[in-house]
Amino acid sequence: MAMDQFSSAEDIQSFIEDHLTESAAADARAAADEVQTLAQGWCDSGCTSRTARFLRGIFGHMNGGQCTDASVFCGDCQTRATSYFTRNQLPCCVEDVVQRGIQAYEYVVENYEETLYRYAEAIRERMTETSIAEAMEIKDRLVREFGCVSEVYSNNRPQCL
Repeated sequence: MAMDQFSSAEDIQSFIEDHLTESAAADARAAADEVQTLAQGWCDSGCTSRTARFLRGIFGHMNGGQCTDASVFCGDCQTRATSYFTRNQLPCCVEDVVQRGIQAYEYVVENYEETLYRYAEAIRERMTETSIAEAMEIKDRLVREFGCVSEVYSNNRPQCL
C-alpha cells in the first residue's frame, strides 16, 4: 500500500514523528512507563502461568470443534469460545490488563481523535485507490471479527475484586 510515499515502516514512523506534538510525546512516554509497570506486575503476580493455562485450554477447546482458523472468529470459533467460558473464567490479571487497555483507548480517543483522523487523511492522500480499497476491506473484517470477540468477552467477564 502507498508504495509511492510509504515504502517502509520507517517512512510511516518518520511521517508521524514529523507531526507529533510535545504533549503527545509526553503521553507516549507516560504510557510506556505504565506498560513497563504493568508488565512487571504481571510477571511478579504469576499471571504468565495462569494465562498460559487459560489460553491452552480455550484454544484447545476451540480447536476441538470446527474452529481451525481463529483469524475467522465469528461463527464456529465464537460458539466454541462461549462454551469454554461456561466452565472457565478469564484470569483476573488478564481482566485487569484488558480494562487498562480500554481506559488507554478511551484516553487516546478523547485526546487525539482529531489528530489521528488528520494523520489518516494525510496518509490516505498518498495511497492509490486500490490500496485504499484493500485497507477498507481489512478494516471492515477486523471490526466484524472484533465485534464477535467483544461479545464473547462482554458476556463472560470475570468477577474480580
